[in-house]
Amino acid sequence: MIKAIAFKAKGKEGRYLCDGIECGDWSDEFLDTTVLTDALLIIRNDLTEPGDQDIEDCYNFFSSLPISNDVQFVKDNYDPVPVVLTQAELEIVRERNEW
Repeated sequence: MIKAIAFKAKGKEGRYLCDGIECGDWSDEFLDTTVLTDALLIIRNDLTEPGDQDIEDCYNFFSSLPISNDVQFVKDNYDPVPVVLTQAELEIVRERNEW
């Protein structure tokens, strides 16, 4: 099992910030997904459990992007939560993100 962090949508049962529009659920206003492998995830390269510094690093990365860098929107609408991935789920995420 691989420990990761997802961004759970506040006020929405079982929905997470998607990892790009191709992973979004188009029936949701903000494309929030119910599929964990389609969620934006923080996964450490060494597969150790991510922590608070990893979350801050993620927010800093968002703010450095030239577009869609509204970190405050993410902070206001999503909570970083621990999740556990299976090896098969990790492989899906790795393939999509080419790592």
